[in-house]
Amino acid sequence: MKRQRRTILLTACVGILVYIFCLVILTQFNKQEQIKHLVALRSDYQVFQANTNQADLNSWESDHQLKVVKLQPNSHNLLQKQVHDLLSQDQLNSKHPYQIGHYQGRKYLFYLLTTKDINQQQVLVKKYRSIWQASSLVTCFSVIYLCLWVLGFMVQYLTYRQQRKYIHALVHKLHNINDNQHTDSLITKDNTPYIELIHTVNALDKNYSQLAENNALLQRRFSSLLKHLPVGVMLLDDAGNVLLHNQAMATILGRELEDQVHPFVDDVQTYALSKLIKHTLKDNHSRHQEIQLFGGANRFVDANVIRIVPDDESLDQQVIVILYDLTNLHQIEQQQLDFVGNVSHELKTPLTAIMGFTDTLLQGALNDPVKAKEFLQIIQKETGRLSNLVDDSLALTTMDQAKTSAPQTVDIAELINTALLQRRKRITALNLTVTKHFTGILQVQIAVDEITQIVTNLLSNAIKYNRQNGSIKIVVQQDQDYLNLIVQDSGRGIALEDQDHVFERFYRCDKSRNQQISGTGLGLAIVQQAVRKLNGTIKLASQLNKGTTVKVHLPL
Repeated sequence: MKRQRRTILLTACVGILVYIFCLVILTQFNKQEQIKHLVALRSDYQVFQANTNQADLNSWESDHQLKVVKLQPNSHNLLQKQVHDLLSQDQLNSKHPYQIGHYQGRKYLFYLLTTKDINQQQVLVKKYRSIWQASSLVTCFSVIYLCLWVLGFMVQYLTYRQQRKYIHALVHKLHNINDNQHTDSLITKDNTPYIELIHTVNALDKNYSQLAENNALLQRRFSSLLKHLPVGVMLLDDAGNVLLHNQAMATILGRELEDQVHPFVDDVQTYALSKLIKHTLKDNHSRHQEIQLFGGANRFVDANVIRIVPDDESLDQQVIVILYDLTNLHQIEQQQLDFVGNVSHELKTPLTAIMGFTDTLLQGALNDPVKAKEFLQIIQKETGRLSNLVDDSLALTTMDQAKTSAPQTVDIAELINTALLQRRKRITALNLTVTKHFTGILQVQIAVDEITQIVTNLLSNAIKYNRQNGSIKIVVQQDQDYLNLIVQDSGRGIALEDQDHVFERFYRCDKSRNQQISGTGLGLAIVQQAVRKLNGTIKLASQLNKGTTVKVHLPL
C-alpha cells in the first residue's frame, strides 16, 4: 500500500511538472510571437515615418497600442529614463535589439528601431502580454488540463482507497481465521482487481471453518468417549506431567485430579504403579502388571502403561496409563472361595451328625427303641437342614443365572397370608403378634418367583430371629407406579458392625453358628438378588435387642 501511495503522489507531481513545462513552452512561443509582431511594426513604422505626417503617425501608434520613445538624456520622463538606462547599459543593441522590462509595475517589450546615430536612437515600446492575455485558448487549455489532472488524481485516490479497503478486509479476515473466529464471506464486484484473492480467502475461511467444526465434533466425541469409558485413562507427556484424564481414573485412584498440567506423582500414591510409569518413561518400553492400589482407594487394577510413539518425529512422545478395575472380580473370586468354605462347613455339620448317629444305630442302639427314635429324629432334622441348604443354594444359583420371570397378576395379600399360614406352627410356638396394614390395589403385575422369594424369606427371618411374645408388623403400600413392602420385627436385632455384611451369602450374625436357630445364611442374599432383578431397592435398619426393619421398594 505504501508503494501505491508513492505512485499516486509521483503521478500527481509528474502531471504538475508537465503542466509547468507546457506553460514555459507557451510563454516562450508567446514571447517570440510578440517580438515578431514588433519587428513587423518596426517596418511599418519606418514606412509611415517617411510618408506620413506626425498626426497620422500618432494615430497609428495609438491604434497599435505602442509608443516610440526617442532618446533624450536630460528628460525627466520615467519611460525615457528607463530607455536611456537600457541603451546606456548596452542592454539594447544591434545584437540584442529587444528587451523585456518593467514600467509602472507592468511588463513592457522594448525594441530598438534605429541604431545608426546614438543621439537619434528610437525605441519601440509596447505592453507585454502574458500567455493568459495573448490567447483565451491557453486559459481553456489550463482549465481542461487541471480538471483532467484533478479527475485523474481523484480516480487514482478513490481506487487506492477501495483497494485499501479490500486489503484491510482481507487482512482482518485472515486474522480472524488465524484466531479461529468465523466471519461472513466478503462480497465484492466482479471487476474488483482482488476478486480471485477474495474468492480464495472466502474458500479458505469456509474450509477452515468446516475443518474447525469437524475438529470440535471429534473433540466432543473423544471427550464424551473418554468421560464414559469404564476404565481409567491418564495421558502423560515425556516429562511425566498429566495432560488429560477421565473421571474413571479419579474414581479408581480415590482422589480428585486437577485439570491443569501437573506431575503424575501428585495423583499416584501406590509405589508399584508409580514405579511402572517411571520405568516406561525412562526406557520407552510398555508395561503390564496387576497391582493392588493403596491410599485413597483400596482396589485391584490391571495396569497397562503404554508408550505412544508418534509418526511425526517432531512431536513429543507420550505415555498413556490405562487402569482396569478388577476389584469386583477379586470380590467375586473371594465370594466363591467363601461360598465353597461356607458350603463345606454347612454341609459338614449335618453330615457329621447323620453319620455319627447312623454308626451308633448300627452298633446296637437300634435295639433300644427309645434311643433309636431319638437318633432317628436327629437324623431327620439334619436331613431337613441339608434339604433347606440345597434348596436355598439352588434358588440363589437359579436367580443368578436365569432371566426375570414374566410378570403375572399376583395378590400380595394372599401371598403374605399363605406364607404366614405355612409358618403358623413357629408363630404359635413363639406367641408372636402379627399385624398387617395394606393400602392400594394389592393385585399387581409382577414376576411371581422373585416376589415370592422376597416375601417368604423376609417373613421367615422375622419369625426365626424374633423373641418370645414378640411382634411382627407387615406394611404394604401400592400405587400404580410402585410397591413398598415393609417387614418389622421385635427380635434380637443386628449389631452395627454386622449390618454391612448381612446380605452376603452364608453370613450369619451368630458367630458360633448356634444350632438352636436353623438357617442357611442365604435368606437376605436371595432377597437382595430378587430385588435387583426387579430393579428395586432394599434398606435395612436394626438395633440390637430391639428389632429389625426391612424396607423393599419395587417399581411396577
